[in-house]
Amino acid sequence: MSEEYEKAVKELLAKDQIKDLVFRYSDAIRNRDIELLVNLYSPNASFGDMGVGETALRAMSEATLTNLQFAVILVANHLITFDNETEAKGEVWARCYAQNEQEGYYEQLIKYVDQYELVDSSDGFGASWKFRHRRHYLWFGQSKDSPLILPEASWPDNNVGLGREPLSDELVQALRKQIDEPS
Repeated sequence: MSEEYEKAVKELLAKDQIKDLVFRYSDAIRNRDIELLVNLYSPNASFGDMGVGETALRAMSEATLTNLQFAVILVANHLITFDNETEAKGEVWARCYAQNEQEGYYEQLIKYVDQYELVDSSDGFGASWKFRHRRHYLWFGQSKDSPLILPEASWPDNNVGLGREPLSDELVQALRKQIDEPS
């Protein structure tokens, strides 16, 4: 295999791993999974005023995920540029559908500007791409009526209403019970 061909294959594999990293981030937010988030960042990742590393990430995650009732992030237009074999930059556009206790339901258009690095794994099974830094640029956030209070859709009978998965979420159940039984 030529050196040029080998470099192209490595870059394609790296891009695939980085894109998977972004999808896993969205999954961690959807599931409010702080442990998964921690696993996605390099040990020396920066979190602005909150600090550097796992302690800062946990503090930031707990501050943002604790009162999150649900969130789904759809990603698109992921551009990746390699600085070298172990560092890359990226830009990802996202549409977020979310609800928290303070603001209710909202939709956002977000641009993430990322720095990635290839980090040796602690288990000795090679290296994986991680976030070194992820910057969230909010283009807009718009509040709307919450879909979590819609009647059950009972799909495929109805296309409009709340589906089985959100109805099975304990936080959604608590919210619906709170609305049904006002204090």
